[in-house]
Amino acid sequence: MEKTVRVGIMPGRITEYAVVEGQSIGEVLSMASLDPSGYDVKVDGVKVTDLDGTTITATTSLILLAKQVKGNR
Repeated sequence: MEKTVRVGIMPGRITEYAVVEGQSIGEVLSMASLDPSGYDVKVDGVKVTDLDGTTITATTSLILLAKQVKGNR
């Protein structure tokens, strides 16, 4: 099923894209011409690391790249 998801980078731009449920987050980032290197990838506020294994669901509405915060880990 096709749906609209907002995809973007902070700070910067957020754009809406038509995607299909089951499509991987990595594919959506490629479609949006965004490189996740050096960024935390957050899907609806939850950080994800497996971009090819995490997919668009019926509830997905926002994919955001945010600068990684360097600190004590």
